[in-house]
Amino acid sequence: MRFLILILIQLFIYCGQSKTKKIKKIVQTKHELKKPVDTILQNKIYKAFDSILVRNKFSGQILISKDDNIILDSCIGLANIKDSTKIVSETPFHLASVSKTFTGMLCLKLYEEGKLNFEDFVTHYIPSFPYKKVTIRQLLSHTSILPDYAYFVTIEKKEFIKRFYKSQEKDLSENDLKYFTNQDIMEYMIKYVPSPVPNPKEEFHYCNTNYLTLALIIEEITKMDYPSAMKKYIFDKYGLKNSYVFNINTISKYVPSYKENNQVYGIEKFDLIYGDKNIYSTSRDMLIWDKILKSNTFLTKETLELAYEPKSILTKELKTYGYGWRLIFPKNEDKIVYHNGWWHGNNTAFIRLIKENTVIIILGNKYNNYIYAHKRFIDILRN
Repeated sequence: MRFLILILIQLFIYCGQSKTKKIKKIVQTKHELKKPVDTILQNKIYKAFDSILVRNKFSGQILISKDDNIILDSCIGLANIKDSTKIVSETPFHLASVSKTFTGMLCLKLYEEGKLNFEDFVTHYIPSFPYKKVTIRQLLSHTSILPDYAYFVTIEKKEFIKRFYKSQEKDLSENDLKYFTNQDIMEYMIKYVPSPVPNPKEEFHYCNTNYLTLALIIEEITKMDYPSAMKKYIFDKYGLKNSYVFNINTISKYVPSYKENNQVYGIEKFDLIYGDKNIYSTSRDMLIWDKILKSNTFLTKETLELAYEPKSILTKELKTYGYGWRLIFPKNEDKIVYHNGWWHGNNTAFIRLIKENTVIIILGNKYNNYIYAHKRFIDILRN
């Protein structure tokens, strides 16, 4: 009976077998696969997937690979509830904060090219930046003193908002707000200098403003906008065909996300800000991204090791942050390099067990807290 259930799941839930073979060809090395897929392991993963996500109304993509073998590649749910468009392997998902892995690694690329110094002050690249002692290293590692833009941009600063919308004749309410860009937020910080976060010991303090600022620094160094820099350095160069940065020029590509009750999220005032979020991608493109990093074709092994080292003290949960990556250092086990994300109804997880050549990618478009229960998958894959 259990065997029959597994067969039905494979037939009706998982992405087509032919498509799975296709992605294997894209990501595997020139050598033969190290060993065939362990069917016992695969069945355990399928069972965990069913109990953790399927039974809890997961809507999205999941891909798990170990030793260059696809163990699980699944698409479930609707990309658009209104017109019943199904999620397929090419459906892009808002990566939310998993986008920081791209921003951080492009910063490291510019470091390798000698164009960016981690110990430089931000004012070296943005002279009017109001927090004079904040460095690139502090932005990358979330050890700066910056406040989060989602909290300090308020409608009380009507002088700024009226100038932004070129309207001096009426009082503006929350409903009048449209879309802020990275440059708008930077101008706001320069004009009003929101209160910094007390952080005398440079402890880890997660803050989206750090990566918003890094995106502006990337633009300053490359002399191109952030979406174009991502296309040039990563998306086009390595064949991430369904990946892009959502911005003012791609509003027509907006992919809706949903609350748990299927209520749709619309575009709101922070939805054009990038660097900290706003990269759209697929599980299969993210598998390629994992492969790119492991192959050391984009960054050298030495540079990547800098990204995977703790830049602040470990928490009680043995967690910390490197450059663009969250890190866990479990006792008696190799470290876990990962990032989670949440924005509106999109929540995501990108977990990399580097020494074990294993990656777990979960992308959802309807808020589902079970997406973050990926420790179950890790335990199965490691044991």
